[in-house]
Amino acid sequence: MLNLGWLNRSVPLKIIVLVLALVAIAGAIFVSIGGVDVSADKPDGWFVRHGLHFTFKRSESARSHGVVPPADLAAPSRVQLAAQQFDMECSNCHGAPGFGQSVIALSMSPRPQYLPKVVGQFTDPELFRIVKHGVKFSAMPSWPTGARDDEIWSMVAFLRQLPKLDAKSYRTMTALSNTVTPLPGGGDNGAPPRPADPSRNTPPRDEFAYTAPSFGFADQSIYANPVATCARCHGPDGSGRVTGGEAPNLTIQSAAYLKAALQAYTAGTRKSGFMQNIAAQLSASQVAALSDYYAGLPVQTLPTPAADPALVKRGETIATEGVPEQAIPACSNCHESAGAQVIGAPHIAGQSATFIRRQLYAMAHGGRGGVVFWNPMFAVAHNLSDKDITALSLYYSGLKPSKASNTNPSAQQQAATPLKAGVKLDLASARSTFASTCTKCHINKGVGDLAGNYPNLTIQTAPYVAQSLYSFRTHARSGGKMQEVTNALSFDQMASLAGYIDSLAPQPALAAVDKDAAARGAVIATHGAPGRGVPACLSCHGASSVNALPLIPRLQGQNVGYLIKKLRNFARPYAGPPNALNPMPGIASQLTEGERADLAAYFAAAPPLEKSNRP
Repeated sequence: MLNLGWLNRSVPLKIIVLVLALVAIAGAIFVSIGGVDVSADKPDGWFVRHGLHFTFKRSESARSHGVVPPADLAAPSRVQLAAQQFDMECSNCHGAPGFGQSVIALSMSPRPQYLPKVVGQFTDPELFRIVKHGVKFSAMPSWPTGARDDEIWSMVAFLRQLPKLDAKSYRTMTALSNTVTPLPGGGDNGAPPRPADPSRNTPPRDEFAYTAPSFGFADQSIYANPVATCARCHGPDGSGRVTGGEAPNLTIQSAAYLKAALQAYTAGTRKSGFMQNIAAQLSASQVAALSDYYAGLPVQTLPTPAADPALVKRGETIATEGVPEQAIPACSNCHESAGAQVIGAPHIAGQSATFIRRQLYAMAHGGRGGVVFWNPMFAVAHNLSDKDITALSLYYSGLKPSKASNTNPSAQQQAATPLKAGVKLDLASARSTFASTCTKCHINKGVGDLAGNYPNLTIQTAPYVAQSLYSFRTHARSGGKMQEVTNALSFDQMASLAGYIDSLAPQPALAAVDKDAAARGAVIATHGAPGRGVPACLSCHGASSVNALPLIPRLQGQNVGYLIKKLRNFARPYAGPPNALNPMPGIASQLTEGERADLAAYFAAAPPLEKSNRP
């Protein structure tokens, strides 16, 4: 039963409660009949203006605690890169040094502040939060992607410089490249600003800029000449030198990769607050033309930063040998090698050290997104230390770009191996280990069992076996029995065991399969299921692909029972390590149980591939 005992309390309390209820009812009626005027041309009163601003300042201050700026916040390259974004986007509302604010922006309510005047009111962490998250009940948007803090910090670095810039220095920093035809007379913008529309200049006057010339929203340069827009960050030569290597060197890439990258930015699968907005404004023909244009430019390189030779050597070791103790494969398996064509990996030899470092950090924290269907770099970068990332960026920035080499890839860049430098295979010992340990489960001399509990090892090559053993040892790949086995082996012994398995003649699957099922599986293996995001299996597991990128397992001749079990396990909610180098959970989950069985039959019926890519 409803307790109305409170009504027996003091009369003043009753009156207060009733008055509040009446006010609430009256307010609701007033709003419902349209009594609140939300017109933007009606200036806010003192209470509303100061109340909103106080709420805004306290909100940002309270939530910025614990936000730590990066050590290189004041890097000139950061400032130069973000200046271009500010000039193209932010200046439309907030104005710029020597320029007033757009009359459209100043007609908003609340009005965007003139940042050269007010940026000093905010700390670096507060600016970071404002740029990243935006501000509700205003026209301040959040950053186009919340996953690229490196870009947001670059914008903070530029905002810090705003009060120090005049019109001339700002325009020098943000000038369009010389590919743009200048206005007659030079389009002088160095004259002192003049007052504009003072009748609309309502308080607080010191936070806004009603002056001319002002910036507006009608910059159509990307439609008329997109190359000029791209040159803001990448420079007229496409090298990225103009922004100190913060923007990538485009001249080292293929047209196919550049086109795929622009399409990924448009689709939002690759994240960048700078590039997503630019790419979204391009037509399909412009995307193709820009890709061909930059791929056709002469190859450029940027100076490699001075570095400790030992650090560069560390980068070379990771690039060519990987880090077995962390299950990190050699970078050159995919980059600057034939393997690049299998997964669409970009060229990175001759890329800016700054850009490589920023990208690896972004991928390590899961914020970059990708260009291709399967990007193993999220797993790789996740296991790299800050020192490793710096070492790799220095090493690759000092290499000659593949496009400038007579051979592609070069012998140096193609030296990917599952072995550490100087390690010699002990095949005799490995043979003994295989006979005494491996064949306990992988019976039939390594071919496995009919039940499908253990795979056919004889069809695999050394790079794949070695990487699998390293992954079991480091728990990057789950498997209790295999982790027990690899814990008893050194990394050199695992490499030798991989070499011995590579020496075995590939044996076919143990049992014949249903020919009709194999025929149905052949359709998916060859064509995939594009409507469900399933690529053709042979695009990765075909002979040319596994030879080019031997870290991909060979499936031809694998036992049907084992393949069915693996695909079924992949299709379940994936509980493996989050950094696993494996695209299969996302693929297998889109297949029906029947389709998985058909694919298993297809690959089991296929003759094993030749082992022509032995180390």
